[in-house]
Amino acid sequence: MHGDDDLLKQSRSALLDAMEALDAHRESVILVGAQAIYLHTGQAPVALAEATKDSDLALDLRGLADDPLVEEAMVRGGFDRDPNGQPGAWLSPRGVPVDLMVPERIAGRGSRSVTMPPHDRRAARRTRGLEGALVDNAVLIVSALDPADARSAEIRVAGPAGLLVAKLHKLGERAYAAGAAQPESTRLRDKDAHDIYRILVAIRTSELAASFCATLEDELSAEVASEALDYLELLFAAGPQAVGAAMAGRAELLAGDPQQVAVSAAALAEDLVSAIRGGQRPA
Repeated sequence: MHGDDDLLKQSRSALLDAMEALDAHRESVILVGAQAIYLHTGQAPVALAEATKDSDLALDLRGLADDPLVEEAMVRGGFDRDPNGQPGAWLSPRGVPVDLMVPERIAGRGSRSVTMPPHDRRAARRTRGLEGALVDNAVLIVSALDPADARSAEIRVAGPAGLLVAKLHKLGERAYAAGAAQPESTRLRDKDAHDIYRILVAIRTSELAASFCATLEDELSAEVASEALDYLELLFAAGPQAVGAAMAGRAELLAGDPQQVAVSAAALAEDLVSAIRGGQRPA
């Protein structure tokens, strides 16, 4: 537990470092990923402790200013490019990973990099599924977790529905890589499925369904949200033995009741799918 706490403190400090570096672009930066999930689900009754080693930030290019250049702002903030060379991968002054990403729908041409002139195309990485975060987000006050760090900041944070869309894409695309008929397990992480379960447990189904429907109705996110809904049905709502539900249970192998988690994940997903399908406006 102590190690998880340290990781969270370090990742939160790195997040605040990144927001200071990108202060001029604050309105175009949205927190996504595990840290955003924990901000919405901190009281969720789950056995698995919160743990993440990085910070994920989505850039909304529609309002991103030309100056300062993103890459120059990050370097001035003490960040270095991750030596693995992947676009959008940065390391904080203390070596904590921070990923800058752009939803694929607005990322222009490329395979991994982003068309974002005048900014360096490798300053951020294109990522499918983050479109929902541009539709579902709100400003929250985010504070450091280290008692020695008194900082806090107003940050746009993706909402539960936007996060659910993004996580379902991450899990679904890895589970069915290259159109495989059966799940491909080598890149799957049980924690990704458990993050989805955490959202399903913490957020009321009616509230989550209403926000999810908003992502389905917005032109920017409609396609990826529809795909995410299919993933939710296939990977979770299909039953406790479905890939995602089973993974969520397995994540609690040493901390909780894996079978009960799998059953609960499947039931909650089924309820959510039904609520969303029922709430969708006729085409």
